[in-house]
Amino acid sequence: MREVWPEHLPLTARFGVIEYDGRDEETLEESIAVTRLMRERGLDLLNVSVNFVIPDVKIPWGTPAFLAPIAQRVSRSAGLPVASGWGMDDPQIAERIVADGQVDLVMIGRAHLANPHYTYQLAQSLGVARPDWTLPTPYAHWLERYRGAAKQAAA
Repeated sequence: MREVWPEHLPLTARFGVIEYDGRDEETLEESIAVTRLMRERGLDLLNVSVNFVIPDVKIPWGTPAFLAPIAQRVSRSAGLPVASGWGMDDPQIAERIVADGQVDLVMIGRAHLANPHYTYQLAQSLGVARPDWTLPTPYAHWLERYRGAAKQAAA
């Protein structure tokens, strides 16, 4: 892939590294070995996921950020930055797992599909000084201008 992919663009892959089928340790070690090979061939970041091949598995859906410790292990063992998104919709949880070094990036695609204003709400929740600038430029400019005009009118 690196032969045809521009060097200035990151090469990423999503990989189900665990099954939750009772053979987790064995599967994870095999996945780490494959991840090392992908890194050697030019992969820049791995999106750590669950493999959905085996029926009747016990995926811990109710545990927030359940893949974060696994992602951290993959990163440390394979020497590659990692991302994940499962159970990381809460902004405080997402910020903590990045700050703790469990993941380098939190994927928020599913949350964005459910709520197109998700990034803006994340920024508000995390106390970002100008959360409106997480929006597309025309919207951000309008919000800033409108709020400024509203403040002047109220004065």
